[in-house]
Amino acid sequence: MLYATTGEAQSPNLSQDPASLAGKILRMTPVGGVPSDNPSRASLVYSLGHRNPQGLAWDERGRLWSTDFGDDVWDELNRIEAGGNYGWPTVEGKGGKPSYIDPVVQWRTQEMGPSGLAYKDGKFFVAGLTGERVWTVDVDDDGQPVLKAHFIGQHGRIRDVVPASDGNLWFMTNNTDGRRKSPGPGDDRILSVPIDTLDLE
Repeated sequence: MLYATTGEAQSPNLSQDPASLAGKILRMTPVGGVPSDNPSRASLVYSLGHRNPQGLAWDERGRLWSTDFGDDVWDELNRIEAGGNYGWPTVEGKGGKPSYIDPVVQWRTQEMGPSGLAYKDGKFFVAGLTGERVWTVDVDDDGQPVLKAHFIGQHGRIRDVVPASDGNLWFMTNNTDGRRKSPGPGDDRILSVPIDTLDLE
């Protein structure tokens, strides 16, 4: 199937409107049709209550995860459940409300601004725009996340991250989009580092 993320288009209430495609994760057939096993018949909506979902990745158990770019307080990493409601705009971050699914990880917006998401060998890799870093997230057997930040402030805004078959972590910068005060010479760039050189323990 084909999955797509959509922001709330600066109309937060659309995220809670099941008839709107805004603020959702959508699931469709490769030609754009509605799969017969989607949560709602005749709807592409797979999950709702998102503000600005960005990266998607699947773990080794086939579970779907997504980053969500928050507003003023919290950015999120969510495990996506079919038909799940993630709370925006009623909740940003962990709200503890039974009607909504809390994120597995939340970050202050100034240290994250999540974009691309990838998964390899039990770890998530998250590209950080606002925080200008790459995060690794290891969710232990009890469901508790262990976080580490890498390349803090070294390369500027990180748009996407991909663990490649060559054993390297590839990531791209996004500094010339008008959101960084002083892009460096030669921006933007694609960078590559061996994964085994990162401090992942």
